[in-house]
Amino acid sequence: MTNQNFKEFFSGLTDEELLKRVRNGLVDEAYAIACDELSARGLEHPPVTDLPPTDDAPYLGDMVLLSANLTPTEAHILASCLAAAGIHAATGDTDTVRTNQLWSIALGGAKIRVPTSQLAEAQAVLKAFQAGEFSLSDDFDVGLSSEPTP
Repeated sequence: MTNQNFKEFFSGLTDEELLKRVRNGLVDEAYAIACDELSARGLEHPPVTDLPPTDDAPYLGDMVLLSANLTPTEAHILASCLAAAGIHAATGDTDTVRTNQLWSIALGGAKIRVPTSQLAEAQAVLKAFQAGEFSLSDDFDVGLSSEPTP
């Protein structure tokens, strides 16, 4: 957005909406323009209290392809297995593959990407996943139902 777009947007908000947006945090450029609008309306600048938490996670490397040619369900299950192992994983093309089967062939199915620093660990989890080590037996007890029986 340009400065003019911000000015027009903020000028169209009610006082309450404008104050809420400033409290919730804005990028520096938008914050300055919103504060100008508050001053023009004779309102005090509220403290910024609800800022989203900063992501201080270390950089783990570029994301590389771990596996392709998956169904969307397989991709999400594998991503969950990787996450359970402490590996950052991202699924890709799952929505496109799910909604259009012809595109699935062209795209090579759904994909999983992991950081380069975790590739070796991810490959071990993938190998176990493909070998069926995470499969549940047919007689697996899922526990009690949440509905009480009369």
